[in-house]
Amino acid sequence: MKASPARWAPWLAAAAGLVFTVLVFYPGYLSFDSADQWQQARHGVYNSLHPPLQAMLWHYLDRFWPGPGGMFTLQVMLYWAGLALLVAQLKASAALRVGLVLMLGLWPPLFGLMPHLWKDVPMAALLVLASALLLHDLRRPALVTRVSVLGCLVLICALRHNALPAVVPLAGWLVWREAALRQWPLSSSVKLLATVLLSAALQWLASLPARAPSVTPADSPWSVVALWDIAAVSLAENQLLFPPGFARANVDLVLLRERFSPYSNTSLYSDDAFRHSLFVPYSDAERARLRRAWLQLPFAHPAAYFAHRARLSALLFGLHPDVLPDRMMLLPGIEPLADNPPVSANHGTLNRLVQNGLNALIDTPLFAGWLYLLLSVALAVVAWRRRTQPQARLVLLLLGSTWLYSLPLTLIAGSAELRYLIWLLQGSTISVAMLYLRPAPVQSAP
Repeated sequence: MKASPARWAPWLAAAAGLVFTVLVFYPGYLSFDSADQWQQARHGVYNSLHPPLQAMLWHYLDRFWPGPGGMFTLQVMLYWAGLALLVAQLKASAALRVGLVLMLGLWPPLFGLMPHLWKDVPMAALLVLASALLLHDLRRPALVTRVSVLGCLVLICALRHNALPAVVPLAGWLVWREAALRQWPLSSSVKLLATVLLSAALQWLASLPARAPSVTPADSPWSVVALWDIAAVSLAENQLLFPPGFARANVDLVLLRERFSPYSNTSLYSDDAFRHSLFVPYSDAERARLRRAWLQLPFAHPAAYFAHRARLSALLFGLHPDVLPDRMMLLPGIEPLADNPPVSANHGTLNRLVQNGLNALIDTPLFAGWLYLLLSVALAVVAWRRRTQPQARLVLLLLGSTWLYSLPLTLIAGSAELRYLIWLLQGSTISVAMLYLRPAPVQSAP
């Protein structure tokens, strides 16, 4: 029995999307963070400022595919494969499936972020893959599918320090799903406890790479955000509020005003004027002193602190695109760093045509987080009305995952980079397809 065209259509579309992506962007884009991870991968010596899993994988990949091209290709393959598997679970004609894969994969902000070798991109791709597997399990329940989802969740937590909130709803779904399939008479409180324990186990497994002997622990990476928040409140209150020892003796409000940026903390750290912990670790007393000063800001200076955080949130969610530099959205190019071999970015005709088109859209609502937040709320309302349908409940869960991941950024983000909202963009767009197309009928293998 031959497979119908609708069954292989999403995979052919994904293959075409993969080839097109490679032609446009290969060998990918490297920002400073990406170049730093490549340097760690090349030397096999890591730090935990960034979760080291990606650099560790890159280390082995770099042995037979030197440079950023191998990691870029792996990242792109994961991205398109997740979309193909997701669309393959939906009931649609071959033409519609092709259109869906290409539309979701080439959606401008997501396609623009895809070539950047940032851990955010594979994290979002794995979340799509986990979503597709959960949808597949609704169609054809299988323990191996649910175990595969668990594997995805561990990798997701291992790619970003703040990924756990996005994972908890999916872990909860697995707990409820397993109890229902096995007809275990568990109360909701027991299932909630199981969700907490499962989430903790996933996070523990994800932390194992950072405990390897080759990894140097990063001390208090939150310090760069803490000092930036203190700087913002100091300017608003017209007095320096840094604890002793965290600002150079000649720092005054004039210098602080010159250095401060409302959309990124990095401008503070062009020299040693402000002492973060990334290069010279704090003592226990210093760490406690800075943490205390930082956590007191909302209580001692509420108006100034929340005004600063509201301004950052407005920039992060794209309410003031004219204020935000384009480099906070997309950062095409390859940053040289230390002894990394020189690599040329793709500046071919196709790349220039596509990248210029993406750059022209940066200041439009397509690249604004508020649009996808509103879309997710509207989708949640529709899904709630259809909550008797398992697929609608899964959509509700995924939308909740995007909110749990994105909304805390209003208080913890140190810059207004679009990549921080990648799961909100990705989750809300795939939810449109999942909500309005029914699951494909289960068919026997050919």
